[in-house]
Amino acid sequence: MAKLEIAIDLGTCYTTLFVSGYGIILREPSVIAYGSDGKNGKMRVVAVGDEAYAMIGKASERTKIVTPVIDGTIADPKACADMLGEFMKKILPESYIVKPRVRAIASVPMGITVDERKTYEEVLLRSGADDIIMINSVMLAAVGVGLPVNSTCGGMIVSIGGGVTEIAVAGLFGITTGSSINIGGNMIDRTLSDSISGVYNLRTDLATVRKIKDGICSLVRNDCAKMSVSGRDLETKNIRTLEVSADSLYSAVYIYYINIIDAIKSALYSCSPALAAEVQKHGITVVGGGARIPGLETLMKNTLDLRINIPSDPQYAAIVGAGMLLSDKYLLEEVVKHS
Repeated sequence: MAKLEIAIDLGTCYTTLFVSGYGIILREPSVIAYGSDGKNGKMRVVAVGDEAYAMIGKASERTKIVTPVIDGTIADPKACADMLGEFMKKILPESYIVKPRVRAIASVPMGITVDERKTYEEVLLRSGADDIIMINSVMLAAVGVGLPVNSTCGGMIVSIGGGVTEIAVAGLFGITTGSSINIGGNMIDRTLSDSISGVYNLRTDLATVRKIKDGICSLVRNDCAKMSVSGRDLETKNIRTLEVSADSLYSAVYIYYINIIDAIKSALYSCSPALAAEVQKHGITVVGGGARIPGLETLMKNTLDLRINIPSDPQYAAIVGAGMLLSDKYLLEEVVKHS
């Protein structure tokens, strides 16, 4: 039987798939849409990923749109398995006449319970994976950015995701110490939406809010970047277009990153003196989609007085690490042994 080795990063906002020998071949929103089949009322999958995300706010009442991963964990196992199963169909090479046996490395949140781990396993099996290895996403990210995870301390890694922010110290092929807080991109999106309503008297949809966040939001004071935005005027109820400035939204995003920095300080204080000294030497690596915001490196350097490293594509750190483990059997064995 043909075999296929893949890596899966199932995130709150995006799901990313890596295929051994090909690299990252899919990254789409973690969204699935169901519609009635019109006969017996049963719901069927009508769209996933990009197509389902484009339907938000536009689909009819008969269409149910689900985001199965909330705050970093699986909230709707059936929808998650359906969504992941559809993604798996997209990546299977057309040359396969019979479905290959799929071996998967999957990223999972740090500190999940036994029941949550069982849920992940069931979802992955139902989606089409046959052999599953689950590894903490922060450990995968540490591998992905090239931290010396085989040493006593490879440094601290902070992953700012869509649902949660995870903070960990990696070393000796595992996580020496770690914690997480419920702050992520989705929470910032909601605050930005409220801020845009308050400052500009304009109601916008989620897609527009995320375009604003990715396009102009920064942690640089008096940033003059602007973006033209359309939305519904809260007074007239009419659609209007105006310019939104980065500076006007600075406070809305700044407070969340300060809370993340405070959590990093707490994590450092909880480290032993020897471990804290190692982190001081190696610095902090920041990954995840939330690490892309301009000004974060400077803000962290100034407040933490530590060397900060943000890779060029921080949102891919975990999936790249998982892909590296697919081709490095020794490292995979050691990481699994110390998980």
